[in-house]
Amino acid sequence: MLVVASIVVFGGVRAIPGNPAIALGAENRDPAVIAAVKAKYLLDKPLPVQYGHWIWLAVQGDLGVDQRQLSVGHTIASRLPISLELAALSMIVSVIVGIPTGVITAVRRGKPSDYAATGVALIGLSVPHFWLGLMAIIWFAVDLHWLPAGGYVTAHHPIANLKHLLLPAVVLGIGFAAVLMRQMRSSMLDSLGTDYVRTARAKGLSEWSVVCKHAFRNSLITVTTVLGLQLGALISGIVTIEVIFGIPGFGSLTIDAINQRDYTLIQGVVLVVACGYVIVNLLVDVVYSLLNPRIRTI
Repeated sequence: MLVVASIVVFGGVRAIPGNPAIALGAENRDPAVIAAVKAKYLLDKPLPVQYGHWIWLAVQGDLGVDQRQLSVGHTIASRLPISLELAALSMIVSVIVGIPTGVITAVRRGKPSDYAATGVALIGLSVPHFWLGLMAIIWFAVDLHWLPAGGYVTAHHPIANLKHLLLPAVVLGIGFAAVLMRQMRSSMLDSLGTDYVRTARAKGLSEWSVVCKHAFRNSLITVTTVLGLQLGALISGIVTIEVIFGIPGFGSLTIDAINQRDYTLIQGVVLVVACGYVIVNLLVDVVYSLLNPRIRTI
């Protein structure tokens, strides 16, 4: 997967119209300077040679330098923790809201609370992040003055840090909470209709024990898959949210790299994202074995 992703981003960047040498530092368009820049970054070599050189350095931890002659790896490392913090808060919001709501609506299927929660989830799935973010800024920052409208404060000041990230985290987490709620409800309904749940009830176990100890744990298998996919989907949401709230994280770095046509930085960003997807998929497979002993291998 990483090899395919690296080939796609490398070919896509090279397919962009324009001269990469100009974007990498030869702004004055002097033929001698352009030739020197091409020689420095191997842009005068065939594409397979360029790709091989880039990958060889990348596996050693060297993603090259950007337009400002700064290390791409260092730039990404300075921005990535901010986005990871925002993603973690967003996932906490989505899990706290989505999973309990899904369980409750499954247990109370067909009742007014079920229809109300399903309707709210549908709205959460339909409203785009950028619109909800703008509305949240108007309501909670401009009108009510409860939270800051944007910006970022480091974790060295935890209270201020939480205040600046709470609003974007809630905005980003609401949409994913709706996805988790619908998936949790569907999985719980399947589990509640199985033979082992009917057997547990016939044995006289309390409804709380049946729901939490039997149906809930088996329902988490499918939900874990969705949760892993949502971690990857958070990347696209974080890009929008960070731009709206002025957060200097990985998402805003991606937009800046694209707008400035910083070829080396774009390649590094996409490669890091691809690594993130692979790691998340691996972690999801590991969690499967923890949730369901039947799929453990010896």
